[in-house]
Amino acid sequence: MSIQIERLKTHLLGLLLLITLIAVGLQFKLEKVLVIDSNSGYGVEAVDDRADGGASVSSVEIVDGKYVLHCEVIANSYAWPYCQIAFYISENQNDGVDLSQYSYVKVWAKYSVPQTTGLRFEIRNFDPGYSTPDDESSMKYNTIEYYEKNTPYPAVLPLQNFQVPTWWLIQKEIAVPKVGPEYYNAQSLEVSTGSNVKPGKYTITVERIEFVGKYMSDRNLYLFFLTVWGAVALGYFVQRMRYIQRELRQSGHRQDELEALNNLLNVKHRTLEEKLSRDPLTGVLNRDGIARLFDGEKRRHMRKNLSIIFMDIDHFKNINDSYGHNFGDKILIDFAQQITDNTREMDLLARWGGEEFILACPNTNLAHAVQLAEKLRHAIADHNWPNGITITASFGVAEMNNEAPTEFIGRADAALYEAKAAGRNCVVIAKPAFRG
Repeated sequence: MSIQIERLKTHLLGLLLLITLIAVGLQFKLEKVLVIDSNSGYGVEAVDDRADGGASVSSVEIVDGKYVLHCEVIANSYAWPYCQIAFYISENQNDGVDLSQYSYVKVWAKYSVPQTTGLRFEIRNFDPGYSTPDDESSMKYNTIEYYEKNTPYPAVLPLQNFQVPTWWLIQKEIAVPKVGPEYYNAQSLEVSTGSNVKPGKYTITVERIEFVGKYMSDRNLYLFFLTVWGAVALGYFVQRMRYIQRELRQSGHRQDELEALNNLLNVKHRTLEEKLSRDPLTGVLNRDGIARLFDGEKRRHMRKNLSIIFMDIDHFKNINDSYGHNFGDKILIDFAQQITDNTREMDLLARWGGEEFILACPNTNLAHAVQLAEKLRHAIADHNWPNGITITASFGVAEMNNEAPTEFIGRADAALYEAKAAGRNCVVIAKPAFRG
């Protein structure tokens, strides 16, 4: 009887390994695609800044199966004139399109005459936690801007590189767990003129938009493996406990084996939990990982005298354009390692998005944080980078006062942008928190 049971265990384990290998293989080979074009049946509308007090005028038509946006940007008292074409991919704000399951979007969009201004692509997401049905501006802006002269056609835009504008986060007082991009309930897609558009007439042709991704996200695949292997481990654990109980009644010498098995399950669980809070490229924390610093009471002691350093690699896009994304990934990994090597063990480094990183420094006042930022700036500038290239970084520093985490991070982010506007490769201290 015991021999038959052992054979059954072997067969079940082999089947489980086979299922795992098949799932991993399909994860790398199969892709799903969501297409938006003139045959998709989605609502399309030309939008301009007149609703915001501007004077620009836009219209859209279909020519040879392509959407053509005609735009006349007119300057007036409105500071940010624009025209855009909006694709309404959902008719129900509570049941939109889940784009989080896709990895990147391909955009066939271009100006009819090459322009120095960029193109902006946005995904608008509705969340009942911060959005209201009668306020279109309450839907989250997930945005990325690119330039035709250094971007292949069609543009391939990884969703992980999209960002949420800081001005919107502050205006809507978004909580820290929600500050990152979200695509789970997308309502519309927007192709717009760039942020530096000049007055004049423009024509933008949008031929096609494709979202491409895996049938199962890496996170869900990890959870699938955790569930399946966890169920097997639990079954083995239960069976083993019964066997051990029988043995204990006879010999009483199986306690160590039970403890070892329990420790193994705890280690597996902690390892998976740690992996989900890490950036897969650099190995440092991701947004979810650093957000735990602001969670509830359990880490309140770490927020005393807390300073953050917001940093951005200068001209990183030029590195990608000149050497390729693989080389750029190596630079990101090396950059994260340089920051880690020059900070304390208690400091928490996270990749905020793209080439932006944030360093949380507990028990550190503003003056010491500025000294640390200068130290890091010199370390980056003096480092021996691959191919002999020179790399610098810009830094924004803030100390947390009696303020919301979003405002705290927003002040550091604003200081970073001041550093970049001041010529880059420098450290700027954030303006004090506003006191009403």
